[in-house]
Amino acid sequence: MAGSGAVGVRAGTNGVWGAGTRDSHELWRSWKDETGVRGVVAAGVLAASPHNTQPWLFDVRPSSIDVLSEPSRRIPITDASLREHYSGLGCAVENMVRAAGALGFTATVRVVPEGTDSPVVARLELESGPARADPLYEAIGDRHTNRGPYQNREVPEAQLSRLEELARAHEGVGLRWLTSRAERDEMSYLIVEATQAITDDEEQSRDSASWFRTPRSDVDHHRDGITLDAQALDSFTLAMAKILPEQSRQAADRFWVERTRSEQCPTAAAYGVITVGDAAALQDQFNGGRALQAVHLAATRAELGLHPMNQITERIDRDHALGQPDQFGSRYADLLGAEAKTLLLAFRVGYPERAAMPSPRLRLDDVLTSH
Repeated sequence: MAGSGAVGVRAGTNGVWGAGTRDSHELWRSWKDETGVRGVVAAGVLAASPHNTQPWLFDVRPSSIDVLSEPSRRIPITDASLREHYSGLGCAVENMVRAAGALGFTATVRVVPEGTDSPVVARLELESGPARADPLYEAIGDRHTNRGPYQNREVPEAQLSRLEELARAHEGVGLRWLTSRAERDEMSYLIVEATQAITDDEEQSRDSASWFRTPRSDVDHHRDGITLDAQALDSFTLAMAKILPEQSRQAADRFWVERTRSEQCPTAAAYGVITVGDAAALQDQFNGGRALQAVHLAATRAELGLHPMNQITERIDRDHALGQPDQFGSRYADLLGAEAKTLLLAFRVGYPERAAMPSPRLRLDDVLTSH
């Protein structure tokens, strides 16, 4: 009986019966209640970001919003070049531009308006105008990363072409699809190998694991990071993960590698890679993030799952940071038929077997400053 009681306590405190319904997820339900400039920022906070770090602050003025990088929300070893950090800020701005139009503003975006030494990564200058309908704005509250398995079903070529066109609408950005079985197998092999390399690297493993929020108390306190609910696990596995004692980092790493190998990669209907002129350049990172967010919103409307998978470039950047031979760059470049320096972000798409759950979000007032 004592054991059953302990299980019941863990089940209750870790949210077995309340996924996505607590205060840490409230903004997903209330974001459209915000109006004016606050409504624009609320949409930004719901954007994708690496490990759900939410690496932003917003300095709000009556006719402009500065989007600032928050250094404490970087992942310095896993994201050594900051490509994912600045891409995440681009994701936020893409949501904000979509929201601005729907809320009656015309938004002009200036990137690094005060130079690269300033924390201000982008400035949205807002002018009042007529509200404009935008189907991608309507998808903001439904967009979630789907890390679960996808159905054995091809994505129509016409749909992939529409997503590619949407990405290419962003300055200097392209989108390369890997759809053949041979291409997907090679990409999967590289991703699994890179995932194993991350977990074998003690520092990188710890850096990545620092953003995992397993106990419900951590989710409610931090309101960020990767949670069990956001893994798109089957209901039994999810319940057991919440009821049983928390896994060690090493056990979680083994589960990640195995799930990548046996479930995520084999069920990818296609892989996409966002390309830019220079993946180490802040403006290209930012523009690539905007493109990825737009693609994810459009994929959501098409009932597609999308899951960023950047393990390859995380290892490329880690090798460069350590000054050691690059184990992945040339093979990745050969697969894509492009220079490695142009390959910014990767993801898989497909029709999901299970719905994705929302990730926690910071309170709007906690990321806002004003003058």
